[in-house]
Amino acid sequence: MWTLVIISHFLMLVSFILLLISAINGHFVPEIGGGLTLNSTSIVSVMVYVFTQSLIFFLIITINKSMNAIIVDNNYDITNERYKRFKRKMHIHTTTNILIISTLAILFAAVHTGIISETVHNMLFILALIHYGYVIVIEYNCFKEISKIISRINELNVSKL
Repeated sequence: MWTLVIISHFLMLVSFILLLISAINGHFVPEIGGGLTLNSTSIVSVMVYVFTQSLIFFLIITINKSMNAIIVDNNYDITNERYKRFKRKMHIHTTTNILIISTLAILFAAVHTGIISETVHNMLFILALIHYGYVIVIEYNCFKEISKIISRINELNVSKL
């Protein structure tokens, strides 16, 4: 489990850097014929981002389910309001950010066909990237609170021996 948590932290950094590079370099490359084509960095960055966020959702849900089972099975009295608050914020903001980034990935086609301008798309992408930075902070704090709860569970298990 801890290996996946470390990998998810690393992937959060990698996906943020890839999205940032994609935003700085621009998502579109002019074609020789006069149109725009999508930069391959943008495709890879969105794919890494979606994989990372899916992994984090999976981890948080699985760890939370396991912690709750241990707490109930052993009749521990462990409550952490701060964790509940971060978990709630994390689910809302992560879902929102996935929707925003995915929508912007689909809107690559709208820019390609000229329905929206490249400038508008880039500004929306930068706002989504700023929001993703906020989501990373929330996810980090959520993992930190999980570590505290697991540490508390371990202390209670050792004291039972």
